[in-house]
Amino acid sequence: MMEITLLKYSILAVALTAAPAFFVTQALALDVNSFRAEHGLPTLSPSAALSGMAYSHAADMAARKTLDHKGFRERMTGSTGAENVAYGCPDADCATRMWAKSAGHRRNMLMRGVSSYGIASATASDGRRYWVLELGN
Repeated sequence: MMEITLLKYSILAVALTAAPAFFVTQALALDVNSFRAEHGLPTLSPSAALSGMAYSHAADMAARKTLDHKGFRERMTGSTGAENVAYGCPDADCATRMWAKSAGHRRNMLMRGVSSYGIASATASDGRRYWVLELGN
């Protein structure tokens, strides 16, 4: 796991490469897909299941006011996948830019062997917004 703190923003990345009506933000999906296309990788399809996982985790982090990957392995059981999390960004463009500049997050967004994504955010009682991008199959 890698933690990076950039000014008032913080992000974490984790990846799992083992074989064992949510808040989908199209802007991020397009950015992730454009980013992948720039690197010769196929675009990803939106997944309601991954979006649900992303929202559940974002809401949990917002409730606890903690940035982490708690439960990632359970969420991604039996699948190749990755998860990017961030807080402090007001919008999806900010989260995407942060992830693209971080080696671990960049690696996740460029992961081969994934075909779908889910993205969601939740806002904590203090106004801080938590973002989760789930990548999988």
